[in-house]
Amino acid sequence: MDNSILLNGQPGCALEALKSFFSISQNALFIANQQKREFLFYNSHFELLFSDQLSGVNAISFEQLFQLAYEDDRHLLEKLLTSSDPIIFNPEGENIRFVSKQHTNKVYNVRCGKLIMENNVECISGIMTDMSDILWFEHQQKKSDKTFRELSFITSHELRHEYAKIQSIVQMLDNPEINLKERNEMISAARKSIQVINSTIFKINHKLSFNQTDGYFNFYKRNQQYKKVILIDDDAFTNIINKRIIEMVDPNMEVLVFDTISTAEAFLQINDNSGDFLILLDVNFPFSSGWDFLLNYQRYSVSSKVIVLSSSIDTYDRDKAREFPMVVDYITKPLSLEMVREILNTYQ
Repeated sequence: MDNSILLNGQPGCALEALKSFFSISQNALFIANQQKREFLFYNSHFELLFSDQLSGVNAISFEQLFQLAYEDDRHLLEKLLTSSDPIIFNPEGENIRFVSKQHTNKVYNVRCGKLIMENNVECISGIMTDMSDILWFEHQQKKSDKTFRELSFITSHELRHEYAKIQSIVQMLDNPEINLKERNEMISAARKSIQVINSTIFKINHKLSFNQTDGYFNFYKRNQQYKKVILIDDDAFTNIINKRIIEMVDPNMEVLVFDTISTAEAFLQINDNSGDFLILLDVNFPFSSGWDFLLNYQRYSVSSKVIVLSSSIDTYDRDKAREFPMVVDYITKPLSLEMVREILNTYQ
């Protein structure tokens, strides 16, 4: 099948029409003379590739375009521009990478076809479609697919395995016939499963790029002696557990608990005179959120350091916490003895 385009008839009319079409196209278009190895006509998008080379130049040569192409891709460009029928190689064109001062690391799909102009002069027409964003998206999609496959394995196997083990242990503990030794062994096994689940959650967080180790927060950690730990969380049971955990790590540390934003703010306004408290703040409250607390707290003349303690692994929340200068860390629930030891050892 002949894919050539024939431009003849009234002299100049067809060519002018083609040039007009080139001028309004959103892609880089050109007509090239293979014999002379130069580009005869091109639109502004094509010309932008050469804006640093066109001063005083009447025509663009093939060699100039080859110089802009990645070295590994130049043979593909040579094949398209010099073949008697470039369509036979790849009807969809070739993804050829170009580098110029204006378009660093751009990737174009270059597609060429035969064009017979007036007086039977054989040329080729070409279209260069910017594929950079499409290829970047495809690359990100492949990365996401890989991550989700890994997450699916973690949740389906690692988490599910430990969940099933704990469920079995709970059922056995309800049995009055098991002896004390068996009960203690099961409790010990349950603790190990809980540790595995916690580690697995951290692994999932890391896969989602919401991991606990954050260079930004590490950079802002400061050695400081704290007089009190302030817990601000609306969950009463969580407060009981967290208070006990802190007291187990440091029996001499005074821990104060507030289950509303307003009561915490009222206390801090009166009592926080030297900024030597450590505040563990949950951000999800039924009425006034932890973010509201931080907005108000940054206006205080004196403010203590804050660690956001949240069940959220949303990267938006983590990024938002960075906006407040008093926030020195963001950690996800549950609070553990290991976390508290690290926090107090780090900050003291």
